[in-house]
Amino acid sequence: MIIECPNCSKKFNLDENLIPQNGRTLKCSSCSHIWHHKVSLNVDNNNNKISEDKNTKSDIKLSQIDEKNNEVNKKIKVKDALDISRQSISEKKIKNSKVKTEDKKVNNEKSSQIKMIFIYLIILVISLLGLVLLLDTFKYNLSNVFPSAIPIFESFYETMLDLKLFLKDLIN
Repeated sequence: MIIECPNCSKKFNLDENLIPQNGRTLKCSSCSHIWHHKVSLNVDNNNNKISEDKNTKSDIKLSQIDEKNNEVNKKIKVKDALDISRQSISEKKIKNSKVKTEDKKVNNEKSSQIKMIFIYLIILVISLLGLVLLLDTFKYNLSNVFPSAIPIFESFYETMLDLKLFLKDLIN
């Protein structure tokens, strides 16, 4: 038996025994259209051949069902699109928050590096001042070993006093 898809008019060869008297739901393999096919056996007087009878009422009902299915599918697609856009927005927010936290981490690392450099600089200055005071304290004992070191020690000490006065004037 040859069956024709009502949607795309593609013809299929189907065994008669597969379709019962009350009909059967069929699906077109070409366009995926689903319809109910009912076969009526009519004897043609001229040729004694069996012809197909398409049930128009079922076709109308099926077309209405197809329209409703299409509407439902459209609503589902819109809902899915909204869900996807919401997901993409939330993913963007998560990415932005990750970038912000990474930026904060980088800024914190930079500021901690600057603080460490400043701390090392202060320690270096204090150590040099302590060395100058220590050398000035023992300048006469060191002059026995290094006789030409006394003017150098005195210039270090005078420079330290000048820095002290500079800082004092800077604060005032």
